[in-house]
Amino acid sequence: MSRRSMSPAHGLGIGAFALALVLSILGVPVTSAQGTTVFADRVEGPLPVDAPFDAAWDRARAAEIVLSGQPVTPPKLMEPTVASIRVRSLVDDTRIAILLEWDDATRDESVLAVESFSDAAAIQFALGSGTSICMGQQAGGLNLWHWKADWAADLAGRRDVGDVHPGMPDDVAFPSAGTDDAFAIDGSRAGRAAGNLRSAATLVSSVEDLNAVGFGSLTSQSVGGQNVHGASEFRDGRWRVVMSRELAPADPNDAALRPGSAAATVAFAVWDGSRGDRDGQKSVSTWLALTFEPAPVSLLDIWPFLVMLALALGMSGVMVWYGLRQPDAGLGWPNGRPDGGGGP
Repeated sequence: MSRRSMSPAHGLGIGAFALALVLSILGVPVTSAQGTTVFADRVEGPLPVDAPFDAAWDRARAAEIVLSGQPVTPPKLMEPTVASIRVRSLVDDTRIAILLEWDDATRDESVLAVESFSDAAAIQFALGSGTSICMGQQAGGLNLWHWKADWAADLAGRRDVGDVHPGMPDDVAFPSAGTDDAFAIDGSRAGRAAGNLRSAATLVSSVEDLNAVGFGSLTSQSVGGQNVHGASEFRDGRWRVVMSRELAPADPNDAALRPGSAAATVAFAVWDGSRGDRDGQKSVSTWLALTFEPAPVSLLDIWPFLVMLALALGMSGVMVWYGLRQPDAGLGWPNGRPDGGGGP
């Protein structure tokens, strides 16, 4: 009677299974998709929401995302003006920050002249499953974060048309209701009186928080709903833009971004002002997944899984030990066929 020995391949297989089980319990991805997933890396300490070139961003995982033109609705863009964009994300217990980086030969941050357009970038989040990437639809809306280089410049110092055309005459405002000689903004500055953020005398962020449910439905959230913070810097022919927001806002029109939940569905867009990009004329990505790195866990948090792992390994060891004690099994009869015939 002979005993079978466990081959090295058999041992490696059991070890690989045990390692994969431990990594899965601890939340470490065994495999990951390249080019279709943006990972929100967890950090300790404050997020660099106001420092686009902070060293913490260089340690975060970057996704290089290829962009294409927007050929669906006017103004169309058949070939992208920006070939690709690099995306990184960091998250802590309360806030998420997303860094967009792309190459740009010119810094365009003014829309005051008729022929001028600003550089810009946007992140759009699907608020439902099966949402159309083309500005959403009624059954699945979008939440959009739209950063504008001209808004970022205005935060440093507000400029107006008179800064580009200093010799232009000033318009006279209409008298306000109930007065004969007083002047107010509600007559000649209708955009500001209506609460249009683009006409506001002061800005609180370089990022506009919007929603859409299809073409022509893009709507800015109220002033109180503008909760996306922006920071940007242009250096050596590159834009770096950080957009950040609290993870769980109360507004139902905001995308819910929570570690431990399902991956968020996101897409990106970039406008190159010097090449005439504006409105629908933009370079865009397809839908991608924004996945959160799970919060760190201690041994006390996973003791039930460790017990199960120990039991599984113990049972595997018993099975291997029992198998080594069994005699080799042949394919034929132990002592020949009972009828004395040949063959198995």
